Amino acid sequence: MDFNVGIMDGGMALLQQLWNEVTQQAMELASETSVVVLNKGSFQEFSKIIFELKVLFGSLNAQKIVDATGSESTRAALETLSFQLEKACKIIKDYKSGSRIRLLFKSHSILLQMQDVAKDIAKAISSFQLINLDIALNLKNKTNQIIDNLSTMEFQSALATDKIASEIEDSISQNCKNQENAEKLLEKIAEAVGASMNASMVQNELELLKQEKEEMEDQKKQAEALQLSQLIQFLYSTEIVTRPQDDIIATYHQQYPIDSFICPLCNEMMTDPVAVLCGHSFERKAIQEHFRRGERKCPTCKQELPSMDLTPNLSLRNSIEEWKQRDMDLKFQAAVPGITSNDLSRQKRALENMQVLLEVPSYAAKFAEEGLIPKLVEILKDKRLNSAAALKCLYYLAKYCDNHQETIIKAGAVRCIVKQIYKDGTEPDAIAILLELSERETHAEKIGNTKDCIPLLVSLLANNNLDISQKAHKVLQNLSSNTHFVVKMAEVGHFQPFVTRFNQGPQETRTLMAAALIEMQLKESSIEDLKNKQFIHNLVQMLSSSAPACKVACLRSITKLVEYPRMVKRLLKDPVTIPHLLGLISFARSDPHEKEEAARILALLIGASQQLELQKYRGLQELQSKHNVSLLLHVVASSDPKTKVQFLHLLVELSQKSETAQNLIRSDEDAVGQLFSLLHSDQPVVKRWTMRLIYCISEGHPAGAPLPPSPAKETAITTLAGILTSSPDIEERSIAAGIISQLPSDDVDIDEILRKSDTLKAIHEVICNADEETDGNMAPGTSLLENALAALLRYTEPTKPELQRQVGKLELYPSLVRVLSRGSSLAKQRAAIALAKLSQSTSQSIYDATIVAKQAKHSMPLMKLLTNMSWCCSTSSENVSICSVHGAACSPRDTFCLVKADAVKPLVRTLSETESGAVEAAIMALETLLTEHSTLSRATAAIVDSQGVVAILQVLEKGSLAAKTKALDLFQKILRNTQITDTLFQRSERILIQLLHDAELKKKAALVLRQMKILPDQSSYF
Repeated sequence: MDFNVGIMDGGMALLQQLWNEVTQQAMELASETSVVVLNKGSFQEFSKIIFELKVLFGSLNAQKIVDATGSESTRAALETLSFQLEKACKIIKDYKSGSRIRLLFKSHSILLQMQDVAKDIAKAISSFQLINLDIALNLKNKTNQIIDNLSTMEFQSALATDKIASEIEDSISQNCKNQENAEKLLEKIAEAVGASMNASMVQNELELLKQEKEEMEDQKKQAEALQLSQLIQFLYSTEIVTRPQDDIIATYHQQYPIDSFICPLCNEMMTDPVAVLCGHSFERKAIQEHFRRGERKCPTCKQELPSMDLTPNLSLRNSIEEWKQRDMDLKFQAAVPGITSNDLSRQKRALENMQVLLEVPSYAAKFAEEGLIPKLVEILKDKRLNSAAALKCLYYLAKYCDNHQETIIKAGAVRCIVKQIYKDGTEPDAIAILLELSERETHAEKIGNTKDCIPLLVSLLANNNLDISQKAHKVLQNLSSNTHFVVKMAEVGHFQPFVTRFNQGPQETRTLMAAALIEMQLKESSIEDLKNKQFIHNLVQMLSSSAPACKVACLRSITKLVEYPRMVKRLLKDPVTIPHLLGLISFARSDPHEKEEAARILALLIGASQQLELQKYRGLQELQSKHNVSLLLHVVASSDPKTKVQFLHLLVELSQKSETAQNLIRSDEDAVGQLFSLLHSDQPVVKRWTMRLIYCISEGHPAGAPLPPSPAKETAITTLAGILTSSPDIEERSIAAGIISQLPSDDVDIDEILRKSDTLKAIHEVICNADEETDGNMAPGTSLLENALAALLRYTEPTKPELQRQVGKLELYPSLVRVLSRGSSLAKQRAAIALAKLSQSTSQSIYDATIVAKQAKHSMPLMKLLTNMSWCCSTSSENVSICSVHGAACSPRDTFCLVKADAVKPLVRTLSETESGAVEAAIMALETLLTEHSTLSRATAAIVDSQGVVAILQVLEKGSLAAKTKALDLFQKILRNTQITDTLFQRSERILIQLLHDAELKKKAALVLRQMKILPDQSSYF
């Protein structure tokens, strides 16, 4: 298929369309030109020629022309001709649509334009080269005739038209002083343009002239605007229509030769006129630029200038200044009635003029005295009018007319401005008005009370326009002497004035502001302002006030601030914060609610502090003194339940961070006895917080949990056991288990009480319940399981065989093993420790039993020697397989064995934990398999077969220092008793060599490498 054919067809279609459009343009131009009234002879001749062009194009075959000249040439010629026809049509339409007087006045220049266009159209037709084409002779002749006629055509003005234009010019130059002559001239104009001279005709011409004048002014064509203004004054001089007040200014223009005020070079009114040597005057900058371009002739008379000297034309300058002043007076007189006019267009013009005039203070004062301010505010509300101009006027009035600012506010300008900014965006003048008005305190109060004004101003602080944001900031500063206003500013996030006002204000003001602060939404940016040192000090000082309202507001606002870490540091740095809070607590007459709030703040301060900071800040050091700890304990003992809870909370926070406070509480026997007595409280929350405190002062202490002396000691342990076994509250049971885990380990009385209680059964129940969770998520009982496992460790101590027997009877081992797979890291750690202790104890028992068995081989079966032991994982001994490590010596009923309990693989998996404690405990448990020499090779094989070497190497790569140390010991034992694969050997070599760079581990690593025969015996690492 030939695609070029399609492309050519498409191109021809476009050319044909363009050809048709040109033909239609010629028809339209001929029609428009045929009805022109002025100088109709020239225009009708032109219309006839263009019509002939239309006929010619209709007769020609576009395809033939394209074939002869080419598509590109044809397209270019058509586009050029289309452009020229369109240009001619526009001139004709403008000629017909504007003012007929102006048309007559400037007809000569229009005729010259048409003459040029006619020649351009002739050139465009010639570019088709129709003479050279194979077309009919008559068409060629027609083409030549059209081209000749357009090329030689002259658009001549009629003598009458020229005479009338000259008379108009003379009348204008004489300032149109003779009304009778002006009226006669208007009759001639009407006759020339084919109209009737009457008021309607004059009014219509005036409207057209004014519209054209505005357009020229907008386009900065001052000379043409001046000419139109003079034509307007000519029409008014006929007195056929009454001159409006706002047109009076034009009469003054005619008293001066205004043309002489306009610089011929820049076409603008001169401000610094200077004369060249020939006497002509120009604007200084314009003539200097003229000379800089290398010109040496006068722009006006073209005379060669012997010198470029410039002389200030003071006379002309004074005339211009005088004219400007008079011009402004007349403009003001004309604009005043325009402001109140019902004619929107007149109001718009008046506003445009007035915004310039009011920049002069004297005009602003006159405007205000005319009582026009309310009207200006009313205009501001009208969307049809220029609100920017109205704002500019109001700004100058606010700036220059102090005695009329009240009028601006009463007229509703502030509310109107606020609404406008919210709806339409920010105008700099709008904020400037508020700034001017806010300079007076009475006006500032009204601005601040205007609905939405303060939130708006605060939002403008972040405006991208620096001028707007700075002005908004200054307005807010002017409003900041009012407490109510600074509170409103703070409520929307601007706290600087709030802080300043608070620091400067009396106690009553601070009380109100602190109370307001409680209800505010604070952000990080707000905290940056509020952490002001003086603000915090003044706020804390309110605690020493005798006024209850002041103290309450202060306490509650501090409670709010303590939620933010940066505020905690600032409060702690102030030396009076904690002493004042302790003063409230120690003062006997203090309201219980105040004491509670003070305790809550202290708890929050301690809770948000790091442990080291308790020694850094003086106030926290004082809090840990014996006197103050005793004070807090005394309040716990002597207060109502609600207050008890708050102070117990405080003591918990303090004990968690301070070893000193822990020891002070532990050493106070009365306080310890009081705490354990509170475990019988009928208030669950009191009991819970008491347990938390007991656990806090017990956890990790070498002496374990502090206990009251007997018989209260026994009661306390029984109570804890009862809570663990019977409480419906998970947290209570968890804390009870935690305290039991911390009971003194060497107290046989405690062991006996626990053995006789159901404590172990409760622990077993917790572990089994956790084991039943199918998704591995043990919350909310996670901490309960962890603490239950911690309590279980007492029962697994090898030195406590009676307690160990209880563990065996409850068949607890399988559940412990499963915790290794599904518990938290801490639960896994404790489960591993328990298994390690059980395995350690059983290994020793198996070893002892084996020795005895060898000594009395045939006299007594081994099982009978172990009748008092009960380490079974199952209640039945039937069909039990022989242990791969211990053989027959590892009876399921009588012994606990990691291998038989399937604990080896879970322990190996635990080595991949991120928490070091669980990893170390798992290693410790695995090492218990390697204590008996006779079973070393089989035990080692059990660990290796469970991927133990891989897990150990992972610990050596990523574990903590303590875990790596234990892992190296275990790895060394494994290597002594078994061979590992080449792959593992190479990996372990690489890891161990890397450990040689660790100062703490290099000796152990070197020993293992020597054992692997990688390092020589005499290596420098030993």
